Amino acid sequence: MHKDASWKTKKVNERVTTGLIGVGLFEMNLDDGRLPVNIDVNRNLHNRLDPQDFSVAAMTGYYVALWRHDAPIIKSGNWAALSTSPSRRAELIRLLDTQSLAEFEAVERALHLRDEFVGRGPITDFGTPSVTVTASIARISDININPRWAATVDPSYLAYDIVDCANQVRQQRPPFHEDGSWAARSDEELEYELAEYKDYLMRKS
Repeated sequence: MHKDASWKTKKVNERVTTGLIGVGLFEMNLDDGRLPVNIDVNRNLHNRLDPQDFSVAAMTGYYVALWRHDAPIIKSGNWAALSTSPSRRAELIRLLDTQSLAEFEAVERALHLRDEFVGRGPITDFGTPSVTVTASIARISDININPRWAATVDPSYLAYDIVDCANQVRQQRPPFHEDGSWAARSDEELEYELAEYKDYLMRKS
């Protein structure tokens, strides 16, 4: 890599982590959907941070993981590859696979980042979920950890419940593909079929 590019990447990385609470306390690895697949929570978490700040620290860990996940693409300069939106063809096929107007509109909302998907941990003795993770189709927007519960459990439980919530989000997100019964159609044919199908669903409702 060119020296200037390396320096610029380092400076961006510094901006990502500077001023964030709890850097290094929540280490995460993300999948292609920018959801955590495994998390390592620092064993000394309770000595390093007040439970009230665990949620912020978890989001800090997510931001750092997000940067690391996207860094290779950023370095390549292929900004279009940063988009989390499926291809237009995958969008068309997924919308044509819907079974109702409600499902059709739900997929459209997800594509336009208007829908949020929520994963919740078990209800604690305090009457609320241990952890709540909120995400769009693109990324996580919030990790909320119940501070009273978190103050009483081993840090590994926080990691487990966040990953479990991420798995729930993963299940809720609409899947996209370019195969199936529509695979042989051209993009132009799919666009036409989609317009016809949406009109049919609107008239049927």
